[in-house]
Amino acid sequence: MAVIGGELGFDGRKRRGRCFGHILNLSAKALLFGSNPEAFENQLSGAAALSETEHDLWRRRGPVGKLHNLVVDIDRSDVLSYLLRGVQQADMDQSIDPRVRARKPLNIVVDNDTRWLSQLYMIRRAIKLRPYLDVMILKHKQAWEQDNRSKRTGLMRRSAVQPRICLSENQLSNKDWDVLEHLATILGFYEVTVKTLEGDGIQRKRKRGWVGSYGNIWDVIQGFEFLMAKLEEYKAFAADYPDPEHFRININLGWQKLNKYYTILDETPIYYVALALHPAYRWGWFEEYWGKHPDWIATAKEMVQEVWGTEYRNLEVILSPGNEPVAKRRRKYQNAFEEYCEQSRYEPSSRLSTPTTTPARMRSSATPESPRDE
Repeated sequence: MAVIGGELGFDGRKRRGRCFGHILNLSAKALLFGSNPEAFENQLSGAAALSETEHDLWRRRGPVGKLHNLVVDIDRSDVLSYLLRGVQQADMDQSIDPRVRARKPLNIVVDNDTRWLSQLYMIRRAIKLRPYLDVMILKHKQAWEQDNRSKRTGLMRRSAVQPRICLSENQLSNKDWDVLEHLATILGFYEVTVKTLEGDGIQRKRKRGWVGSYGNIWDVIQGFEFLMAKLEEYKAFAADYPDPEHFRININLGWQKLNKYYTILDETPIYYVALALHPAYRWGWFEEYWGKHPDWIATAKEMVQEVWGTEYRNLEVILSPGNEPVAKRRRKYQNAFEEYCEQSRYEPSSRLSTPTTTPARMRSSATPESPRDE
């Protein structure tokens, strides 16, 4: 962009818009895999079957890694796949509810290495299948013991090698499942945010008759605020979660990655311009959410004023033909991020009692790792 700007006579740095989805990908990886997830990814071969070395690498990454190993081993084994479906079918056949009996067994969802959305889908399916996975492992262990027990002595053969999924160090404990449930909730917020911000920003008639757009540039800042606030909530209560120190560290790492890119939005005026000129936000949004930091607001106003003076002041005003669809507010919102944006647009005063009125990127007197102060 700097080269293009040099050729066309503008400051390329001020025209650079970063991909919000890529930023969320970096933050989610830090949340899932801790520090230096890129190095971890480089150590993986990408092969469908796990070598012992890769199996150990994944296991050391905590509950997500242990679950990854489990689903890969199931996916690579017809015996385990059929056993898992059989356990489900037997349970459904015993139900007195005809709707339950009509259901089909579910397969596990295999993640795509370190792609966070695939990890989310893997975790969600595993949580749904948890009781059946426990029974499957137990039955598989019992079958292995029966096949490898000496009929003469009744003892296990010395040459018998226990399957990986049956080893105690590979088992998902109750605490591991608790962590996975929390991660599913947090990553669910990432999912709805990135999906809401996918689109071309053009108003169209949507499902259920409402008119609106996705991928709006004025929602990017709110995406940062929304996700960082959610991470702050989980960090504040991390002491109540299993393995609190590990969980808190990874939440901090995910928060830091978001904060890094939130801070450098200062380099690109379009985000502030879009929010300040939107009739439902204007400067009231900044005063509501950044009110404790008037210097931030002053900087944003200077940037917006500069864009107006250099880019728009002398442009001819062209009236719209008026044939665009009129935006129709939705009465129900499909996800938590849309609801958050609605509240900040139309009911800013109602959020004064919530933690999110403190700017997410500077919330941290409680977050000493914040790069904003560096």
